[in-house]
Amino acid sequence: MGERRIGTVVQMDKHKRPRRRIPVKLRYVIVLAVVLWGAYTYWFVQRPLFAREAASRAALDQEMKVAQFQTRLLTQQIKELHSNRYIAQLAEKKYNLIQPGEILFTTQSPGN
Repeated sequence: MGERRIGTVVQMDKHKRPRRRIPVKLRYVIVLAVVLWGAYTYWFVQRPLFAREAASRAALDQEMKVAQFQTRLLTQQIKELHSNRYIAQLAEKKYNLIQPGEILFTTQSPGN
């Protein structure tokens, strides 16, 4: 069918078109383009996102420290509220209550 005999060697005719190879230089250009695209994506897209995330994380860490400090203060205040001595001090300061045998002095500022 598609054979040609040349001496004793049989040669087959290929109906397929020979595959076109990309020149080596073009491959380098394509690889370079992909690398440049990756560098651009990292430098101008991903890096600012990472910076924003780092700033957000720092702010959240600061908020967490403040919340932990407030929790410690409130826990300490709860412990103090269980003692009668602290309750008596609080009543004297806020409500001007006095202990038996004490004298209450009230002062007014000159402007009143």
